[in-house]
Amino acid sequence: MTRTRVVVQSRLNSSRLPGKALMTIAGMPLIELVARRASRDGHEVIVATSEEQYDTRIVDHLHRVGIPAMRGSLDDVLGRFVAATQDLDDDDRVVRLTGDNPVGDSSLIDELIEAMDEGGFEYGRNDVSRMPEGLGCEVFRVRDLRRAAAQTDELYDREHVTPWLRRNVSTLDYVPKDNPGDPERFRCTVDVLSDYDRVCRLFADKSDPVSVPWVDLINEIGGSAFTAGPSVPRRDDSELDQSVMILGGQAFAGPQAPSSTEIRAMLATAVNRGVNHVEVGRGDHNAEEILHKCGEPQLTQRLHFISRLREIRTNDPRLAAATVEAQLERSFAELGRRKASAVLMANVDEAHSADGTGWHRLRDYRESGEVGRIGVNVESLEELRRALELTDLGYVQFPLGVADRALSGAREVLADRDVVVTTHATFAGGTVFEPTELNRQLVLLAHELGRANVADLCVAYSLGHPFVDSIAVGTRSNQQMIDDLAYCLNAPLTADEVALVDDRLASVLTS
Repeated sequence: MTRTRVVVQSRLNSSRLPGKALMTIAGMPLIELVARRASRDGHEVIVATSEEQYDTRIVDHLHRVGIPAMRGSLDDVLGRFVAATQDLDDDDRVVRLTGDNPVGDSSLIDELIEAMDEGGFEYGRNDVSRMPEGLGCEVFRVRDLRRAAAQTDELYDREHVTPWLRRNVSTLDYVPKDNPGDPERFRCTVDVLSDYDRVCRLFADKSDPVSVPWVDLINEIGGSAFTAGPSVPRRDDSELDQSVMILGGQAFAGPQAPSSTEIRAMLATAVNRGVNHVEVGRGDHNAEEILHKCGEPQLTQRLHFISRLREIRTNDPRLAAATVEAQLERSFAELGRRKASAVLMANVDEAHSADGTGWHRLRDYRESGEVGRIGVNVESLEELRRALELTDLGYVQFPLGVADRALSGAREVLADRDVVVTTHATFAGGTVFEPTELNRQLVLLAHELGRANVADLCVAYSLGHPFVDSIAVGTRSNQQMIDDLAYCLNAPLTADEVALVDDRLASVLTS
């Protein structure tokens, strides 16, 4: 009979949250909770920790509570797994779990195994790119684990256990049927202190924390106690999957910038409501550095970045390429990560100038995988047409709002193009709220169209253009963030309503 053994890897020297394996959740150390939930329905389980002196604490505790444990090399985790399964037959199964994911359970393991058996796969994993981090699970045969250990000496392979398998055996990337989607919102791993607080609250009222199903826990994470409201929608069907509202990072810097405490509250609100991108530029004072320093890793790791470069202002090809590289490398350094969802040149003229060398340098970053999409900022339909001539253009950003309609006709220009569109100037830099004739007309229109206020009308107007994937909104307080997120949940204006706004404001904007 085929045996299945769950091997849970754990150590105390976690760089971001040292000692987390023995931090208490639901009345027991985290590593004990993970092991008990994995073995709840009868699976064999063993915790594989290191031979380092400090990990004696893990082994001693598990021995006291009757959970098997073994020790091996700190860095050769693959070797640890081989040792933890040395008594099994080649055809037996190994389940790999990490000791910082207490929400997953034995039913999550069983669902993956059943899917593998149905498809005839030798290796399967829950695809955490499409499901919350914290529900990861891998399953493979003992014989393939032993083959991997015998055939690779690469440090990466040995530290991460399964890369060799993914390269050499039939692989299933699986998503459970009850996957909630929205990976950022439903995050349930324990990686930093705020994760620990979140998971502690999740298990705090559970009379039997071992038996509660993972689906029930995930549903609770999606409730108001953890998210303070529903997630903002998505209409971007590209691989970026941007939320309809993204954060305008320029609001985090400058003389009117919020305090670091307020920024942390804003980031928490945004991320927990499904916002997944922030756009920030080299010209936004020190916004990139502020985001990196003020944002807790649990928050900033769940946000992806759109980076706007400053103007290059040179026709020297070598200098143009070097300037693009210098700016982007500085952004990587200040943001604390070497990855951007998109990078935008300041305008279409410089993308075409200097023999296009600056643009070519961005294409190099795209080819390397360090940048997802490359694009430009434009200010008119003519500039948009010129931008679409650029090879590999995948992203454009431009102003579009009740007071700036130069690109309101962009739909035809963008037809059938794989280009992500983000707009800004939704509130015209705040001028829509000033006591002017424009504001008076907007107040009347908001009432006529059943909108809560001028801000609600402005958001609905921008999102009333079907080619707009996201609007970048710069907010300076957590309450304003909450309000703007609420407006994004409302239905956008219809085409007829957009036309009504345009007609009513035509004389105001030209006077």
